[in-house]
Amino acid sequence: MNRGLLSAVAASVILSGCAGVPVTVRDKVPQSSDVAVVMFKDCVIQGQEDCDGSGLAAGSIFARVIAGTPGRKAVPLDRPVPPKAPFTDAEAASYAKEKGYAYVVNGEVQDYYRVAPFTFRSERAGVSIRVLRASDASVVAFFSDRGEANNLSTPDAILEGMAKKVAKAM
Repeated sequence: MNRGLLSAVAASVILSGCAGVPVTVRDKVPQSSDVAVVMFKDCVIQGQEDCDGSGLAAGSIFARVIAGTPGRKAVPLDRPVPPKAPFTDAEAASYAKEKGYAYVVNGEVQDYYRVAPFTFRSERAGVSIRVLRASDASVVAFFSDRGEANNLSTPDAILEGMAKKVAKAM
């Protein structure tokens, strides 16, 4: 195989790994709007202990990253139902509206798996989120992805990358 072709193949593999899943944006959230982030629903994978508390971890990361984005304000909100209980988008929008927010992020953790260092297994994390207009519960943006990283990373680092993508797209 010639060097040029090998370089092109390597570059395309690297770039495809960076591309990931896009955030679908139907309507931009105005820069001056406060965004509430309801702590996400914990993952519910049978026998996966790391699911417990995963929604709190993911929701906190998304709130922190969105709040740290220039021109954005985000406020974390406690989940008004148990961590593994469903919380519909309509309920989230109503909850945020009641608290005085124009937009709310509602979501679920799909996967959250932490391994011990040097065990040669992958860290994993996945979420499904919607950015909602609180006034009518309409979806203005949504994102769903799962990621893996070597075991020198963490599920939180994977989630932070996803949160940055969402914050930038909003």
